[in-house]
Amino acid sequence: MSAFPKNERFPFVGLLAMALQKRVNLQAVYDHDDFIGLIFWTYAEKIIYIGYLAVDPVWRGKGYGSQTLNLMKQHHPNQEIVLDIEPVIKTAKNYSQRINRLLFYKHNGFKLTQDNLVDEGGHYAILSSDKHFKKRNLSQLLKRMSFNCYKFKIVSR
Repeated sequence: MSAFPKNERFPFVGLLAMALQKRVNLQAVYDHDDFIGLIFWTYAEKIIYIGYLAVDPVWRGKGYGSQTLNLMKQHHPNQEIVLDIEPVIKTAKNYSQRINRLLFYKHNGFKLTQDNLVDEGGHYAILSSDKHFKKRNLSQLLKRMSFNCYKFKIVSR
């Protein structure tokens, strides 16, 4: 709950409902018996979208987020991995958190695209593991994941 502001969270029951689909996953991350966090992701032939990657505050900074992303890349080497984050805006109350998040993903091989995802929660910068981001692939994936109920636009920055 602390990893995402309230306006950025899907209702948990909605995540569970979406995860009933064949290509949508809500997975806990463990290190032996220790709960580390969770990842919510969906995929199609050429693309993976990570909706949430959250590490419990107790375990942050210990490499678990990077390990999770590396495992994703290893298991899906031919797929573009896409995610979105709050844009880095100097006047934002959580500016330092936004910078750290962007640096974390850049450190893990992600690049800012020229596009933003816009939904009722706000504007989000889209990052991709591939230098040739394909917004059509992401749009189709998000529609399928949400039973075409998620209202969003992908717009140029």
